[in-house]
Amino acid sequence: MQSKSTSSKRTTRGKPTNAFSPIHATVPAQLIPDFRGPKGEKVIVALGWHIDSETGILAADQKSAQHLTALGEAAYGVSTALPRILQMHRDTGVPGSFFVPGYVCDCYPHEIGAIATAGYEIGHHGYLHENCFNLSHKQQRTAFARGIESIKQVYGRAPAGWSAPSWGVKPSTLDLIKEFGMLYDCSLMEYDTPYVLSTKHGELIELPTSMILDDWEIYGGSPYPGGGINAPAEVAFEIWREEFDALRHYGGLFATTFHPNLTGRPGRLRMMYRLIEHMQQYSKDVWFATCEEVALQAQKILQKA
Repeated sequence: MQSKSTSSKRTTRGKPTNAFSPIHATVPAQLIPDFRGPKGEKVIVALGWHIDSETGILAADQKSAQHLTALGEAAYGVSTALPRILQMHRDTGVPGSFFVPGYVCDCYPHEIGAIATAGYEIGHHGYLHENCFNLSHKQQRTAFARGIESIKQVYGRAPAGWSAPSWGVKPSTLDLIKEFGMLYDCSLMEYDTPYVLSTKHGELIELPTSMILDDWEIYGGSPYPGGGINAPAEVAFEIWREEFDALRHYGGLFATTFHPNLTGRPGRLRMMYRLIEHMQQYSKDVWFATCEEVALQAQKILQKA
């Protein structure tokens, strides 16, 4: 039976949370009550893209370096889909956050540089899409350092935030994000709104995402090792529309994890225009922002509190 002493509880802003939860025991967190956009918007939409290109399959199995079909399918996300994705953002006027492994920056400096030229955010996504859960502290540090240097070459500055490849995050990972000077993480999934994590190097803004907003769960697949899902774009539209509509009721952050080689396919990207058009009907309720802008808004709210 859990102890009822006051020491067994950690109080977050607006809600007591049981410290016996493993994440709460190792990473203290504070909620940001009634989080809203700068004009009081209840729903914050941050369209995030994971530009993995070939790194996803290379990190999973180095033998895939000889699998030309799998490499081409992954590279499609940068060579073919990314320009039309950037065009979609321009057409709709919606900002975007693009989390890019350093290796992809090195291999495609022109294509990734076009993200920065268009005025969108480039975030950290490892160097070779490393799953930090499986790495030593030294290996994590190397991946962070290499990724930042590669991003600087195409972005002109260091990234403001990180999103975990393969969702692999340890307490030491969060410490490193802050140690390397980043403002936020966009990997954890406990709450609907941004919150604050305590690390060894200070407070880190957490922008929660969800598997429901990850297109891999709907479309994911690769020629190597084979298999996958090919759901119609209409399925994704219904899932994401109903989540957005519910957040208009409850309030919260709609932070996506889209992959260009999946959602950047022609039929799926045309669906994205319809989804954004649906969201834009409710302009008084919705703030479209980059992840960095959401994190800065969280900081501002905290400073006022």
